[in-house]
Amino acid sequence: MKPSVLFLSHNPHMVHLTWAEAVEARIRILKLNWIVNLTKKIPLIGYFYPFVSLIYSFFIKVDEDILLVDGGSSLYSAVFIKLIHPRIKIIFLDGDLFFYKLKERSSWPVSFFYKKLDGIISVSLQSKEKALQYVNIPVKVTEPFPKSVNRQDVARKNFGLYVGRLDPDKNIKRILAFAKQCPYFEKFFIVGSGTMENFVKHEARQNKKIIFLGYQDKVDYFYSNCKFLVHIPDADPHPCAPMEAALCGCFPIISEGVGSKYLFDKMFIVKDPNDFIKINGTIKNILNRESKSRKILKDSTRAFPTKETSIKKFQEAFNEIVIKIQ
Repeated sequence: MKPSVLFLSHNPHMVHLTWAEAVEARIRILKLNWIVNLTKKIPLIGYFYPFVSLIYSFFIKVDEDILLVDGGSSLYSAVFIKLIHPRIKIIFLDGDLFFYKLKERSSWPVSFFYKKLDGIISVSLQSKEKALQYVNIPVKVTEPFPKSVNRQDVARKNFGLYVGRLDPDKNIKRILAFAKQCPYFEKFFIVGSGTMENFVKHEARQNKKIIFLGYQDKVDYFYSNCKFLVHIPDADPHPCAPMEAALCGCFPIISEGVGSKYLFDKMFIVKDPNDFIKINGTIKNILNRESKSRKILKDSTRAFPTKETSIKKFQEAFNEIVIKIQ
């Protein structure tokens, strides 16, 4: 008999929602985003988050067999639900930095939660390897797909771009510091929203090179207008922005910690995201051989996951894990 599935998330990514729908999961959005964002601003509040999740879990009605859980912030509620309903299995959708950050946290309380997992679907091989440092359960990999973008017929200029959440784990301060000193950017656009939005606004007021655009429904224009997307966090499991930028012909500059680096030629990857001199050299090298660089980038896009292949792979990974944990 086919198991029933409940998808839990406090702030689901478009790709994760699509995957959940592909396994006919019931969707439940946890109304906990307010405290997640507050924790990012005031880390001490994070100690209270499990207690808030515990109280919240008592109000979630669950008749399903499997909880498909999106990210670490939703894991706490899922585990409390499992304690109430021991028959339930938890499959963790590992698309954030949960396992990356475990060394920064007190080990015993957090280990109580991740040891309740029954299976994991990671968004990259890099994330899988990180998860297997902590668990001994079935772990499969399904790469996310880029959203549909259309390259627009606009003049491409020597502009830099960041698209994504404005949160500390994206190393926003580093990106802005790099943008301000980079001699190859006439302007640098920041597209997104998050807990560091006020900081970005302040930087934009102080430096005319930085242009804050906030959240945008459509980013195709910026991918088409800017020559470079800069995404240089310490770690990021498998961001979609570099793929979407590449599809519009915007060169992605990504760090070694980005899980989707396997898709791109080494000319777009920087080993040390703090070495601005070498990153400047990377950009200069791309500009000096721009036609060849553009061909290499276009060749890379042929290996990108499509929506169809990604969904199929997710369904297969999900079903394989279900068979193993039932």
